[in-house]
Amino acid sequence: MILLRRAGLAFLAVVATAALAGCATETDGRAMPAAVAATESDSAPATTRSSAAGTTTPAAADVDLEIDVEPGDCVALGGTVDAATIDNADCGSSTSNYKVVDVVESADECAGDIDQTYYESFGGVEVGALCLDVDWEVGGCMDVGGEDPQRIDCSATAIQGEKVTEILTGTADVNDCSLSDAGYEYRERNFVVCSDSF
Repeated sequence: MILLRRAGLAFLAVVATAALAGCATETDGRAMPAAVAATESDSAPATTRSSAAGTTTPAAADVDLEIDVEPGDCVALGGTVDAATIDNADCGSSTSNYKVVDVVESADECAGDIDQTYYESFGGVEVGALCLDVDWEVGGCMDVGGEDPQRIDCSATAIQGEKVTEILTGTADVNDCSLSDAGYEYRERNFVVCSDSF
């Protein structure tokens, strides 16, 4: 069995596509990053990292993936686009890097502002997908500078470290952050993760 994934965070300005491949006896998993526009606000000193919009359709009951998860669960996603590894993880733990937002039949059903999509195919046909966000924790730090985000100690050296100061719901405007000048906007789902870079 081969597992594949879409790699990338919603706030990265990277778009990648991968052709589904496989035979009738193998499950293939793939991942493709969400397109994201990183912008700076001209009217305020806040840095905005935003995502494209899309739709989501709950279909968890009809999806049979190799990993057993539900929305709100966390996972440790790694490997490469064509050879993904995915395991259950406790949210906020040192191994957790993504939280499951939705379990859907097709990656196209995920919200457009998610950070990551993991999907599996059988015989070249997609059989299910996980819509994922970074497992942000207030007061916690993530290094988002590599292929996958990694939870790190806030005093550690990072490629692109982010310390989460607040998670605000009911707004996707980074200018509403009271403890940080920057954050990650999730416009479609109307929330913002306020963070300080280090």
